[in-house]
Amino acid sequence: MSEPSSFSLTNTRNGRFLLFGALYFAQGAIASYVLVFNNLYLRAFGAAAWQLSLLNGLLVVPFILKIGIGLMSDKVKLSLPLLGNGYRRPYISLGLVLISVGGIAAAFVPPVEMYPLFVVTALFIALGLAIYDTVADGYAIDVTPPEEQGQIQGVMVVSRAMGLVLLASVYGRIIEQFGWTVIFVVVALLTLTPQILVRLTHEPAERSETQQFSWEALRSLWRPDILRFGLYAIVYSVAVYGANAIVTLFANEGLGQSLVQVGDVAALGGIGMVVGGAVATYTIRRPNISIWQQGAWTAVGVFSILMLMALVADESNIMIMFVLWGIWLSASELVYITLAMAKADRRMGAGQYAIFMAISNIGVGIGQSASTSLVDTVDYRWIFMGLAVVSLLSLPLLAAMRQDDERDPNPLLTAVSGN
Repeated sequence: MSEPSSFSLTNTRNGRFLLFGALYFAQGAIASYVLVFNNLYLRAFGAAAWQLSLLNGLLVVPFILKIGIGLMSDKVKLSLPLLGNGYRRPYISLGLVLISVGGIAAAFVPPVEMYPLFVVTALFIALGLAIYDTVADGYAIDVTPPEEQGQIQGVMVVSRAMGLVLLASVYGRIIEQFGWTVIFVVVALLTLTPQILVRLTHEPAERSETQQFSWEALRSLWRPDILRFGLYAIVYSVAVYGANAIVTLFANEGLGQSLVQVGDVAALGGIGMVVGGAVATYTIRRPNISIWQQGAWTAVGVFSILMLMALVADESNIMIMFVLWGIWLSASELVYITLAMAKADRRMGAGQYAIFMAISNIGVGIGQSASTSLVDTVDYRWIFMGLAVVSLLSLPLLAAMRQDDERDPNPLLTAVSGN
C-alpha cells in the first residue's frame, strides 16, 4: 500500500513547528520524570550512591548507539506493519512504542529489590528514546531549510522545556497522592500522543540528491575543526549534565525540600528553560551576534550559576536558582545543537548529527555518573564548584572553533546565525 502524498505537515513551516514541537514536548514529559524524579525514586527505596551512578552511566549507552541508529536510518528504508515505511517515520514511531511498553513494564519492577531487572527496563526505555530522538533530528535536517534551522531547534528546545514545566509540578503531586507506579503509566501514555502527528506526514519515495547516503560524508569527521568540536561537546556536557543530575537531589537531600516542593522548583527550572530557549533562539538570529559570542556567554552563565549554587543557594532562594539554572541549561543546549545541525552533512544527516550527539552523550554519561557517585561522600556544593571550573574549559575551545570558521566559513552557520 503506497503512502499518501497529497498532504504532509513537513511541507509547511507551521506544520514543521507543530510536528517537531510535539515530538520534543513528549521528550520533555519523559525528561520531567527522568531528570527530576528518577534518582529520587531510587533513593526513596534505599538505593546507594553507586546504584545511582551505575544507572546514570548505563543510561547513556543507548544514546552512544545513536551513531549506528542514525546511520541505519540514513541508509536503510524500514517497513513495519501499522508504523509505515520510510527512512524516518517508522523509526520514530517504533521508538515511541518502545518507550510506552518499557514505561508500563517499569511500573511493576521494584527498583532496588530487583535492581538488575529495573536497569534492563530503564535501558529498554532509553533505547526507544534514542531511536526516536535520533531519527527525529535527522528528519528535521531533511525537511528544514537552512535559514529556519535555528528556529526549528529553538522550537525543539522550548517544547521540551514546556513538557518539563507543565509536568514536573504535576508529577510531584501525583506521587504524593497516588504513589510512584502511576507516573510510569502517565509517561507511557503521553508518548503515544505524537504518533497521531507522525501519521500526518509522508516521506518522498526517493531522497533528494543532496540527501543521498554517502560514506564519503564520513571523511569530513576527521578534520581538526570537527575534532575540536567533539572535545567541546564533551566538556560542555560534563559540566551541564553532571550538575543537572544532582540539582533535584540537592534540593531534596541537601535543603530538605519535599517531593512536591522539588517538583515545583523543577517546574520553575523548566520555565527558565523556556525563557532561555526563547531568548537564545531570538539572539541567534541577530545579524550582529555570532554563534561563537553566544556560546561564550552561555559558558560564563553556566559557570556563574553553578558558583551561586555552591556558595549561596538555600531554601529561601532555591526557586530563583532553578530558574537561572534552567535559562543557562537551555541556552547551552541550543548553542550545541545548532552547531551540530549546521555541521552535519546532509548526505548523512541523521548519522552525522547522531555522531555529534553521541559524542556529547559520552560527556553526559561521564558527568552524570561522576556527580551522582559523589553524593554520599562529598558535599553537593563542592561538586557544583568543580563542575563550574570544568565549564570554563569551553571558552578556549569556542575561540579555537571560531578561528576555524573564519579560515573556512561554514555557509550553514552563516545562514543559522545571520553572520
